[in-house]
Amino acid sequence: MSQSSSRLLKKKKAVLLNLLELYENYSYNLESALAIFKESEKLIKEIEELDSKLSDSDKEQFKNKFEESWQVIIQKHKEMMTLINVETTLLKNQMTQISKKNQVIHSYMDKNQSMFLDRQA
Repeated sequence: MSQSSSRLLKKKKAVLLNLLELYENYSYNLESALAIFKESEKLIKEIEELDSKLSDSDKEQFKNKFEESWQVIIQKHKEMMTLINVETTLLKNQMTQISKKNQVIHSYMDKNQSMFLDRQA
């Protein structure tokens, strides 16, 4: 392993640990999940850039050494995606209810308006 590879691996480790810390600070709400996704995207791009400069064997060794950290990140990511999916479903249901209420109101107003006009005629 060259000095350059060693430096890149140390940098990758630091970025991975930052990513892990970010996911471990997840506070189980939608705002937190979205903020983490936004910030993690930057860190993942940084890891990808570092990977492009590392050999396959260096990447494989790193992956094996930090597999547990990756598993924690993946699990937290799945939890956040589940939360987002649940929130999306709830929001869609609320929008459907609002739409139905609006339809009832418009239908009622249309019927009442025509009845009102008929009475004046």
